[in-house]
Amino acid sequence: MLIPSVASLAIFVLSWWVWRTLKWVWFKPKMLESYLRRQGLVGTRYTPLVGDVRRSFSMLKEASSKPTKLTDDHISLLMPYSLQMLNTYGPVPVITIMNPYLIKEVCNKVYDFPKTHPSPLFALITDGLATSDGDKWAKHRKIIHPAFHFEKIKNMVPAFYKSCSELVCEWDKLVSSKGSSCEVDVWPWLVKLTGDVISRTAFGSSYKEGQRIFTLQMELAHLIIQALGKN
Repeated sequence: MLIPSVASLAIFVLSWWVWRTLKWVWFKPKMLESYLRRQGLVGTRYTPLVGDVRRSFSMLKEASSKPTKLTDDHISLLMPYSLQMLNTYGPVPVITIMNPYLIKEVCNKVYDFPKTHPSPLFALITDGLATSDGDKWAKHRKIIHPAFHFEKIKNMVPAFYKSCSELVCEWDKLVSSKGSSCEVDVWPWLVKLTGDVISRTAFGSSYKEGQRIFTLQMELAHLIIQALGKN
């Protein structure tokens, strides 16, 4: 009698887990999609787990592969998918807030304005204040708030200055060795500068000392982007 009871319980638990997963991945999103379409809010079809991420990355990759000029429309290069959605469906489905004070108000009212949560893969590298809601957001904000007090920010200025000075010195050496016509791709350097500032202000070390951690984070982000592009 014990074995059939255990088997029945296992089947029940498995069925419940499958139902919850299907509800989260398919039934609930499709129900919301159907509801929005009945309200006249049309858009792209729902794609399980990844949503529009794959479409967005594909358009961004295509846009970044083209040569650009300073006079080009940079919005179409940096946010091609968002621009296409805006041109195709209009501004009704999404409200884009550019006013810093309104952004602050929305971000602070986490119980009134829940965030759109990213793919579970993105949660591996973005599970922080920017993607948290409710009590979790309040807890994270309470933890990091003291670090951004004005007096503490002022104390960080020497670290900012040292990191920037080292970067400028590296650029000077690079230009001196290659001549005045040298072209420098500043993006990798700015990424390094950001890591160096964070290392000095948060951990009291330089970027070089924690370079392995930053390198692993960048590799993880690259692998996640590749995985999303293949879904």
